[in-house]
Amino acid sequence: MTRTPEQIRAEAVAALTEPGAERLALMSRVAEVDEILRPLVRQAVAAGVPKTRVRELTGLARGTIGTWSEED
Repeated sequence: MTRTPEQIRAEAVAALTEPGAERLALMSRVAEVDEILRPLVRQAVAAGVPKTRVRELTGLARGTIGTWSEED
């Protein structure tokens, strides 16, 4: 039996739904943790913790650490 384009699209959407929802939930949690980390990164760098060490401990990108550590 040949599937119609609509059926193929519906199957594709169904396949994306669960992992997509999981990813969205994880990204939301990452944003929450980032708000906790932001001032801590700033404090750590100001206290003299090397940015490479901050990166090792947090998994943050160098650019993110640089931006966050320069914020007021």
